[in-house]
Amino acid sequence: MRDLLFVVLLLLFSCGGVLLPDLFAGFRGLVVPLLVVIMLSMGITLTPADFVRILRRPWIILLGALLQFSVMPLSGFLLALLFDLNLPLTVGVVLVGSAPGGTASNLVTYLSGGDLPYSISMTAFSTLLAPLMTPLWSWLLLGKSVPVPFLNMALTTLKIVVLPVAAGMFLRNLAGDRIRRIEGALPYLSVLSISFIIAVILSLNRDKLLLLGPEATAVVLLHNATGFWAGFFLGKALGLDTKLAKTLSVEVGMQNSGLATVLALKFFSPLSALPPAVFSLSQNLMGILLSSYFRRV
Repeated sequence: MRDLLFVVLLLLFSCGGVLLPDLFAGFRGLVVPLLVVIMLSMGITLTPADFVRILRRPWIILLGALLQFSVMPLSGFLLALLFDLNLPLTVGVVLVGSAPGGTASNLVTYLSGGDLPYSISMTAFSTLLAPLMTPLWSWLLLGKSVPVPFLNMALTTLKIVVLPVAAGMFLRNLAGDRIRRIEGALPYLSVLSISFIIAVILSLNRDKLLLLGPEATAVVLLHNATGFWAGFFLGKALGLDTKLAKTLSVEVGMQNSGLATVLALKFFSPLSALPPAVFSLSQNLMGILLSSYFRRV
């Protein structure tokens, strides 16, 4: 029943973003505060011991970074070649594939019943690697290196992920059983928040969806699905349990599409920014729907 409610909320808000763009676009200022609310909610479910457990196995964090910075840039580039995309669109696909993990991956991991400390650790680590890996892949595959705004990325990750999660953990420790009584309501709050965020993103990018074309849309969707699929099955093949493999799937499949959009606009062209913008929609919609399946795995 909960899965059905989550899907209904997601679809209702998605339709609202497409059909009522002027209404939802006006709420763009709420996106970051809602992300903070989501991460605060997740922090309430965690303890320091959860992170200690993950840090005792650093190789699984390295594995996540290795898959993210190999599967995603290479599969994006190969799909763009297979579908014969023009150069500006290929640039956008490669840039989003070369980006670090996105903060929405932490929410989808939470809703999937994955390992949240593992997800947060991978997001933070891939962000640290991005100033090296994103320019490297753009140079190898596109012939042009791009500078990555590391300080801004690090501060954003700190403000949107680390500090709210730490605050939630502090609240859990401070309030004890009283805060634990509301844990059952936190997934509903998180899904409502991300559904609203998706509606805002859709409202801001509705016209771009029409410009992308069927081939490029197919590349973005297949690229996104490849990340989810490869993360799970490669994780299982390399010995991870199902909970960690689900987490790896989400982390590999979900990228910092906002960074890719900014880089495309600054160093290439507006057309190159279309694939990352659509990838942002795809990963959130696909991720929430996938979480309904993953909870049963």
